Amino acid sequence: MSETTTAESAERRVRRRQSRRELIVLAAVEVFREMGLEKATLEAVGERVGLSKASLYYYVRSKEELLGHVVVHVVRAQEEALARVLDAGGPEERLRAFCHSHVRIICTDPVGRVSAQVALSGIRDDVVRRPLHEYMSRLESILRDGVAAGVFRDMDLRIAQHSIIATLNAVPLWFSPEGRLSLDEVAAQVSGLLVDGMLAKR
Repeated sequence: MSETTTAESAERRVRRRQSRRELIVLAAVEVFREMGLEKATLEAVGERVGLSKASLYYYVRSKEELLGHVVVHVVRAQEEALARVLDAGGPEERLRAFCHSHVRIICTDPVGRVSAQVALSGIRDDVVRRPLHEYMSRLESILRDGVAAGVFRDMDLRIAQHSIIATLNAVPLWFSPEGRLSLDEVAAQVSGLLVDGMLAKR
């Protein structure tokens, strides 16, 4: 077998593993929603995709790692959405876009709802640390630019970051599609409350 053929075979195996892991993540979301984060087990997830617990270990080593992949799924989706809206406008417009996009994704994507619960639970697996750090760094950059430009008042950026994310992640816990306001209206109001509270006095 040539080196090229061997490399291609290895690449196919990696793609198959990634594809199967994506199916496992989606199955895990269903199990987490039905059983809750505390009661959900790897066995239940394995049954949903037709894998034994031993076979599941080939893809994920623990429930915490699986929860990490759930969060990564959403962070990547949020990054893709943000890339389309954050290139234009000043810090105020970018922060509103950030908040609005975050709310829309975690409220419309089933994975997003579970991801918000994971974030609020405080679970921090190694799988999620890097993408979550990158995401938080993007938010910090917006805030830092706003403070430097005099758009936002002087504040502790770390406290501001975590306050914003905690508020946004809590929206799926109380938002109802059948409620008085649409999701876009809720996202706009939540974004407004957060952003307006940070604006420098003029």
